[in-house]
Amino acid sequence: MNAEFKGFPKEIIDFFWELRMNNNTEWFRENKDRYDTLVKTPMKLFSDEMAERLNNMKLGESFVPAISRANRDIRFAKDKSPYKDRKWVVFNYREGRWQGKICFYFEVAPEGWCCGVGSYESDSAFLTRYRNKLAADNTAVERLEKKLAGQSFFKADTRLYKKNFIPEGTPKNIEKWFQFRNVAFASDYRMDEELFTKDILDVVEEKFKFLKPYFLYLKDI
Repeated sequence: MNAEFKGFPKEIIDFFWELRMNNNTEWFRENKDRYDTLVKTPMKLFSDEMAERLNNMKLGESFVPAISRANRDIRFAKDKSPYKDRKWVVFNYREGRWQGKICFYFEVAPEGWCCGVGSYESDSAFLTRYRNKLAADNTAVERLEKKLAGQSFFKADTRLYKKNFIPEGTPKNIEKWFQFRNVAFASDYRMDEELFTKDILDVVEEKFKFLKPYFLYLKDI
C-alpha cells in the first residue's frame, strides 16, 4: 500500500533551525534518521501528489518533481556549510535539467514555506527573447500586471537591471518588467497551520492555478 501525504511534521521547522545552527557533518550524521523522517519522506510524498495535480491543470506539459538534495555544492561558494537548511522541489518538464526553464516550485525552510513560478538562472539570450516578447505585445503583459497588482500573495522578483531596457512608449505600469534580472513570481515565507496537514496540497494547488497564465506566457520563450 502506497504511503499517503498527511502534511509536513511540525518538527520539520525545529529540525531546520537546528541544522542551521549545527551545519556540520558530525551533527547531520547523528540526525540522519530525523532528516529522513521529518524532511525527505514527506517532501517526496508531497511532490509526487503535487506533480499529479499539475499534470491535471491542462498546462500542456508533463511534470516530474526534481527534489533538492541535502548536500550543498560548496566547490565555488564562500559559505562552506555542507548542508541545505531547507528543502525544495522544482517541477521539471520536457527533456533536460530544470535550470533555465520557467518552473513551478515549492520550498520549506526555517522561516516557513513559500512557492512560485519562474527562472532564477536565465541567461542573456533568454532575457533578450523575453524582452522582445514583452515589446511585441504590451496588452498581454498589462493583463498579467493587473492580475498581479490585484493580490498580495505573489510578488515579482525585485532585482532589476540598472541599464535601461525599456522601449520608448512603454506603458508606465509595465516598465519594470523590462528591467527584471530574473523572471520569477514568488511568495514570502509563511508559517501557516496548513503546512502541517494535507490541506497544504490544496493551498499550493490554488496558488499554482493563479500562476498558470504566467507559466503559459513565459514557458516557450
